[in-house]
Amino acid sequence: MISRRDFLKGAAASAVGAATIGVLGACTQDDKTPASSIKWDKETDVLIVGGGGTGVAAMLQAANDGAKVLVLEKAGIAGGTTNLSGGVMQAAGTEYQKSLTSYKDDSTDKHAELWIKSGEGYIDEELVRDLAKGAPEHIKWLSDLGLKWTSVYGHNHVPYIDKSLYADRIHVYEGGGAGGQGVLLVQTMLKAALAKGALIEYNTEATKLLTDATGTVIGVVAKSGDKSMNIKANKGVILAAASIDQNVEMAKELSQQHYWDLTTQMCFAVKTDTGDGIRMAQELGAAVAGFGGCIDFCFKTGNATTNKNKVFPSFIVNKKGRRFVCEDATYAYHYRAIFQQESQLNGPTYMIFAKSSLAAVGAPWTEESVAADIKAGTVLSADTIEGLAKLIAVDEENLAATLATWNTDTAAGKDDQFDRVDGLVPLEGPFYAYKNVSGNLGSLGGVKINVDTQVLKPNGEPIPHLFAGGLNAGGWIGPYYPGSGTAIIGTVHQGRKAGANAAKIK
Repeated sequence: MISRRDFLKGAAASAVGAATIGVLGACTQDDKTPASSIKWDKETDVLIVGGGGTGVAAMLQAANDGAKVLVLEKAGIAGGTTNLSGGVMQAAGTEYQKSLTSYKDDSTDKHAELWIKSGEGYIDEELVRDLAKGAPEHIKWLSDLGLKWTSVYGHNHVPYIDKSLYADRIHVYEGGGAGGQGVLLVQTMLKAALAKGALIEYNTEATKLLTDATGTVIGVVAKSGDKSMNIKANKGVILAAASIDQNVEMAKELSQQHYWDLTTQMCFAVKTDTGDGIRMAQELGAAVAGFGGCIDFCFKTGNATTNKNKVFPSFIVNKKGRRFVCEDATYAYHYRAIFQQESQLNGPTYMIFAKSSLAAVGAPWTEESVAADIKAGTVLSADTIEGLAKLIAVDEENLAATLATWNTDTAAGKDDQFDRVDGLVPLEGPFYAYKNVSGNLGSLGGVKINVDTQVLKPNGEPIPHLFAGGLNAGGWIGPYYPGSGTAIIGTVHQGRKAGANAAKIK
């Protein structure tokens, strides 16, 4: 969706009138042309915009339900940013959770409650409860497709959420779990969908939604190379084109943290994720929801991405040399705080650790690797904490006081300031500083939907025959990403629901 070069500011205000059909320039009709006079180049039952995880899940479900299905994928391969993930998925109460963990009586209600607490009052609780309730069945569905679940682990804590709500719920399939292994998930669903007769066209970009005189979505305008075409959808259109991951203009308009990431940090989402589905829906008057957060993690260390790996003895300081966050809280939670501190104080934050930290189990550096990073300039080093403060341009007294408090508290096995759990060990020099760099796997936020995945207007009215899911939809994840496996189970759940609901339209 990177071509936000064609992003229209205030697109929601330019909604197409219900009595006309909107078309893009490459189409032969103008905005006053009635739907009945459109020359259709192709026709299908269910038309899906985007062939990532959500789109492929929708593709398979709609095909299973007997619909003729066509997917338009902007890139040359299926999968999108889902390919770059580990493919892990959260679910509670599955047979695999019971057999592979100590959590024998976990519930979908507890799972939903944790997600709701993480949402800090900014999410649609009905969407979240629906997702938690549906998640276990998707694990079984994927197992029936051939995925083999081999382990289940948990995500790191959030200090304000009650411990009783946590459980190991992150399901890992054989061949999955690490970056880039989401391909297996995508290909498993895609192979099954193609076997059912569903079609996917690559290097084809949807550019405009088409409606009839009643405002019902009836198709799209698309382009492939220099060729423009009108594609009719007899049952419905599903938007599955991710969020605004690589769209700087839309990020500036809608998501301050994601804009910070795109302009100062690192974004790993695929280049074709440019908010196309969101922009097209806005042009029909769709509401948006859930913007503000990102799937952010520490690019260098991967700290707090799994409860299997303890966060090593270290702390994070702002431009003033003070701690400001629980460093072993789940990754996007503490990266939200890093973004806020860097923005408010107009300066970088640093991870402070010491030679003594390198002996900890799971430490991301060894003496050899830290020496290499010092030589490369990635890590700064000094014999004293005051000397390190000078190198990173923070107040020497503040940083020394921060270290003193850390050492006093951790010697007693506690963190009274931020309720940290892992790595509570005093630091002994020499000391090191790493400038934090965010790795971003996508923006949170998209079009507003209901539990039937219908796209909604600001007044809550559905846009007829228009559906959305996954990260093309918003409001089901809060202001920070609550832990690994949330996005992927959302893509499968909402993709399948959208596919089923579109397929059953008469």
